[in-house]
Amino acid sequence: MQAVALPTMESELRALAWATLLTPACAVYARFAACCLRPGIPRLAALLPTFPVFVYMPCMFSSLHLRLFSTFFHTWLATNKLVLLALDLGPLHPRLPLLPFVLCAGLPIKVRLRQSQQQPTKNQPPSSSSPPPGAEFLRPCARSVLLLSCLTVAYPYTGWLPLYALHYLYCIQIFLTLDLVFSCVMLVSAALMGGASLERQFNTPLAVTSLNGFWGRQWNLMAVDLLRESAYEPVRARWGRDVGVLAAFLMSGLLHELLYWYLTLQQPRGEMLLFFMFHAAFQIAERWARAAGLWRPNKAVAYLLVTAFMVVTISEMFFGPFVRAGTDVRLKEETMAMVELIWGARKYLLRPFRVASS
Repeated sequence: MQAVALPTMESELRALAWATLLTPACAVYARFAACCLRPGIPRLAALLPTFPVFVYMPCMFSSLHLRLFSTFFHTWLATNKLVLLALDLGPLHPRLPLLPFVLCAGLPIKVRLRQSQQQPTKNQPPSSSSPPPGAEFLRPCARSVLLLSCLTVAYPYTGWLPLYALHYLYCIQIFLTLDLVFSCVMLVSAALMGGASLERQFNTPLAVTSLNGFWGRQWNLMAVDLLRESAYEPVRARWGRDVGVLAAFLMSGLLHELLYWYLTLQQPRGEMLLFFMFHAAFQIAERWARAAGLWRPNKAVAYLLVTAFMVVTISEMFFGPFVRAGTDVRLKEETMAMVELIWGARKYLLRPFRVASS
């Protein structure tokens, strides 16, 4: 059975170099084409040559983590943003300055106005000082590294845990890994854009008390915004809110089927799609029950019930295909190697601060 080759430092650095060259090149071309052509078929036709580049880019990597992030950054987000750009929608616009356009096209970032750039009200004078750009992302980076280190130490002793408890740890690992990478990306992007304030991509997703809240306001907010604009809003405008929700989850399920193929090189069997359509149905049912007054538990009960529902469905329907393919073992090994590399490099990273303090 075909599987993704084991990564080497040389192969991954080569792939990163190519991705670092190709992504800005495609973004610059897309901005130039969007400036020259009106929205619609002409602009979409001009942007089509960039799509195969972004679809192929994850295949350059052997590391499953890098494949995962390349799939999300390039195949999902960049392609979706460019399709929306062709329709004069989405976060990209030809009038954006070149650097913010390139960064927003290739990375999961969304610029917002800083408070210091907003007009002060009569009762609120402008603040005299503001935190340095990206400072809000330093704490998530440190927290994720610390907790991932704890998980790395704990994994060898988790053999006695029930399956659902182990898979709950997997959920925590996924969140911490995504939050670490996204926070680092935003930290660098904010510095490059000279103080731009960027929106966080997660809003306490482990404190989930509602399926509607989790999928709409807590988890992977950049993907939520794009799904809302490319699937939910157009379908809702014609067939109603519930059909719009089904369309957004259908699109997300298909994208996760593609992710499954990238990570395993095995033919998808529709299990990712089934998982997301199952959650779409329960999200709609939850909203109906809440509107009818049938589902109004207190926060503690809601947290326990919704967390149990999430862990059981993720364990049975989402993790199952990846576990059968051995992807979970590869991801754990890569996580442990990454944490060891970070801890091994900490003395070199902290050396300038030691010299400055002495």
